[in-house]
Amino acid sequence: MHDYVTRLPDYTCRITLERFKRLKANVAFELSDRLRLEVAYTGGQEMYSWPGDARFEAGIEDLLPGHGMVSNGSYALHVKNLFLRDVAEFSGPATDICDGQTCLRLEFLIPAVNSGYALSAGGGSAPAPLAGFAWFHPETFDIQRLEVRVDQPPRGVRIASTRETTTYQRARIGDVEFVVPATSELLLRDRNGVELWNRTRFDQYRRYAGSATLTFGGMETPVQSATPAPAAASDKGPATLDADITEEAAIGDPFTVTTSTGAKLTGRIEDMRRTGNAWFVELKLGNLHKGQRLPIKRGTRIR
Repeated sequence: MHDYVTRLPDYTCRITLERFKRLKANVAFELSDRLRLEVAYTGGQEMYSWPGDARFEAGIEDLLPGHGMVSNGSYALHVKNLFLRDVAEFSGPATDICDGQTCLRLEFLIPAVNSGYALSAGGGSAPAPLAGFAWFHPETFDIQRLEVRVDQPPRGVRIASTRETTTYQRARIGDVEFVVPATSELLLRDRNGVELWNRTRFDQYRRYAGSATLTFGGMETPVQSATPAPAAASDKGPATLDADITEEAAIGDPFTVTTSTGAKLTGRIEDMRRTGNAWFVELKLGNLHKGQRLPIKRGTRIR
């Protein structure tokens, strides 16, 4: 595992995150919202962006709406913490069953002082000890599943416990196959009985790389007379969404609208929240011209 983690290439993938909530343990979870993001694992760190954006932000908290639960350990950081930092205490291997097949299970424990993991809620934040299990293929030693728990949360936060379970798959990144996350589920129990559940799916793995070109002397670019761009005409007519925003939509998804003059405007879903039986959806248009009114009326119904 140490060799595997050190050989992980810089990569990007798409994540679809669904967040659920219930007020009591004996009622069903209700979907709160859905998000789609791009995550880049580079230089041993995770960075995030909205799908299609040109750059990645440093932290997931910089992008997401202020409500809801997030975690940034399941993509690569938990595995790096366990197998590169030499801070975990492991039990001996035990035989187990994974998806009907024999597998190997290791139990681990990381003290709070070495975990590098903190719980934050209600303005309080404190480091937490980690416990859990890792399951491996008995012949290839590919990691198959990882469960990371906080069973003894610090008293300074209102969280009673957490459990994060990640399953793994083989995916091609560039020219090489690696074992990478496929799904992840995070369950958090508050001390007042409220439970939050995040369900994440990972796909579209790609190699993450950059390049630069230097040019020295002997090249001249002809100077062309600049022609000012025509001023955008104000569009006072109605505009329509080019496609429905459906129940499968997610925060971060792009959309386009067409104005009465045929102009195309692009935007992104900024927020989605369930309000009773309906959804509150906040849309942001990124290329409105001065003097142009917002082409979607407040209260517009979506399907």
